[in-house]
Amino acid sequence: MTIKTIDFRTCECGTGRAYEDARAAEKALGRVRAKRHRAVSSRGTRRGLTCENRAYRCEYGMYHLTAQSRSDYLGAAA
Repeated sequence: MTIKTIDFRTCECGTGRAYEDARAAEKALGRVRAKRHRAVSSRGTRRGLTCENRAYRCEYGMYHLTAQSRSDYLGAAA
């Protein structure tokens, strides 16, 4: 069994993992969600689970994952 990883770098904005393009961020998002759901099914409860919902582009041109929904973000930005 081989483990496929998605290349990431640290971003200059200090947020953490950064992906080069939107496709890599979406692939990483799918992997993160699958991993979270596997952990939940083994634990038996979703209590306390935070899961990334979307990817966004930062001011440095890199893509990051966040658990904040788009509607929450637009409400906070307004």
